[in-house]
Amino acid sequence: MGKLRADVEYLSADTLAGRQTGSPGYQQAAEYVAARFAALGLQSITGNDYFQPVPFREASWGTQRATLMLHGRDGDIAFELGEDFLASPPTIGEDTATSAGLVFVGYGIEAPEYGVDDYAELDVQGKIVVVVDGRPAQMPNEVGAHYASGRTKRDTAARHGAVGFISLNTPAREARRPFARSAAHLNDPSFDWLRADDIPGNAIPGLHPGVVLDMPAAKQLFMGAARSLDTVYTEMKSGVVPKGFPLPYSATLTSSAEHRKIVSPNVVGMLPGSDPKLKDEYVIFSAHLDHIGVSEGEHSEQTGADAHDRINNGAQDNAAGIAVMLEVARLFAESGRAPRRSVLFVAVTAEEEGLLGSDYFAQHPPVSPKSMVANINLDMPMLLYPFRDVIAFGAEHSSLGKTAEHAAERAGLKLSPDPMPEQVIFVRSDHYSFVRQGVPAIYLISGREAVDQSINGTDAQVEFLRTRYHRPSDEADEQINYTAARQFAEVNYAIAREITDADRKPRWNRGDFFGDLYSVD
Repeated sequence: MGKLRADVEYLSADTLAGRQTGSPGYQQAAEYVAARFAALGLQSITGNDYFQPVPFREASWGTQRATLMLHGRDGDIAFELGEDFLASPPTIGEDTATSAGLVFVGYGIEAPEYGVDDYAELDVQGKIVVVVDGRPAQMPNEVGAHYASGRTKRDTAARHGAVGFISLNTPAREARRPFARSAAHLNDPSFDWLRADDIPGNAIPGLHPGVVLDMPAAKQLFMGAARSLDTVYTEMKSGVVPKGFPLPYSATLTSSAEHRKIVSPNVVGMLPGSDPKLKDEYVIFSAHLDHIGVSEGEHSEQTGADAHDRINNGAQDNAAGIAVMLEVARLFAESGRAPRRSVLFVAVTAEEEGLLGSDYFAQHPPVSPKSMVANINLDMPMLLYPFRDVIAFGAEHSSLGKTAEHAAERAGLKLSPDPMPEQVIFVRSDHYSFVRQGVPAIYLISGREAVDQSINGTDAQVEFLRTRYHRPSDEADEQINYTAARQFAEVNYAIAREITDADRKPRWNRGDFFGDLYSVD
């Protein structure tokens, strides 16, 4: 237990200044993890002291920032950045511009198998598409989250020939995350990893990166159109999927950014397998090493005695996850029995920038892509109290669910269902980068049933999210329960051991949406 505590305390210390991607503090954390890998006897397969350097482009606003101009029969209307619309500095080019007619495409989702085909009978070739945020309520949560993501909607728009993208705020989005709250982060830089040809990995060439338009301004786009935006919102509230139609306007979108290259490493250690055939298959253990750095004064939400503390230490998120991963590596190394399959332990960078480090690793693994057979992810494990159950996000999608259930039972625990399915956690952490490459994945956190029955686990987790998550108060203090940390490491080890030693590799469940969508077999 001593090493678990030492790892958490080192990685969440003030001296690392919140481990922001590309910062000296992150680099110091990476060097610490590499030294721990070496001490545990893990092999470096990256040829560079356990480091896999990841090239990033950071885009910050240039002198012109972003503009949105609406053109109609009665003249032009200029919208104000930060007041009417939001945009992020473009990573694909330092200066971008497009001008085209507007077509409303409803949710912008193409999923006929779920009864939604928003591009049917619409011609958006060379047009700027206008989409409402979200997705139809009748779509399953995780499937809906996939189709509602900006990534999927932009890919769909580009596939139909669109050259620009305008997303509209909605009453539901406003209630969930107010426009003004998002506007407070208007000056945050954008990040993306870079391909060998210097193109950002998530860019869509030919499609302007797009903007988010607030509701009052958005209504102007529908003046004189087939239906008003208020009518569209009423349809959405009633569960009706709004049909698209051309809008009687064109628009010009421009943006300007200054680019800077940053290199920040993933840290990779290998425990080789012992089976002559299975050792060339790899189980990937992942945990993100980065955090969000130091809060600017106006963004700090600390009050009272803590107001001077602006360092976001990230003890639970995710020093604890890294510490548990290191403990799992120790349990393997000291078991006296090598796993049949090989295990890669990967501390990834830039999770907080949009799962970028894991996305880069999953697309540029130091082993054959098809040799990655499973991913076990560790992210903010919620080590708040000794627990009686664990929650496994993704359990219902592949055979890893049964594996997790067996491992929990052997550890004297039970596997509980996702208590917050509306949060669609399965598509929101680093394991999803592996899912998108066809690799079955699972992500565990501690459950909400505490061993001490006087502790309400739900209240404890909600209180952490309310008062400590992404705040300077996420420190290595009394909130970290190291008995829970040991429990959590042991159940993750049991899962990994079953995967590494099984005759068959993990497989997607028959007919699973994500398995069918991404599997390369």
